Amino acid sequence: MTENARLLPGSMSEVDALTCDDPITSLIARMSVSTVHESLVKFVNSEIQRPGANVDHMLIGIAAYMMQMHASFAATFVDADRADDVVAQFQAVLDRTYRAHFVDSAKELAA
Repeated sequence: MTENARLLPGSMSEVDALTCDDPITSLIARMSVSTVHESLVKFVNSEIQRPGANVDHMLIGIAAYMMQMHASFAATFVDADRADDVVAQFQAVLDRTYRAHFVDSAKELAA
């Protein structure tokens, strides 16, 4: 995994993303240039070097970690009676974003 892995939609530049009016794209841009992203890249690169490293296990573990982090954040700031709304929101983002970003990233890496 490279430190300059693209997290932004389409061919949007970091500058465009950082200065755009969409608050979600702007947040993703800020995270992708932060130490959060840098630390995650370092962690993933060291994990894949571990003896017996299994990409499938890493994919499942990273996904579970991301969901648990999201759920903890939601539980801190959103009333528990909105849990179904938050889950639906998470699912909608997953459905809309994951496959497209995966395919786009794979194409960029292959180029």
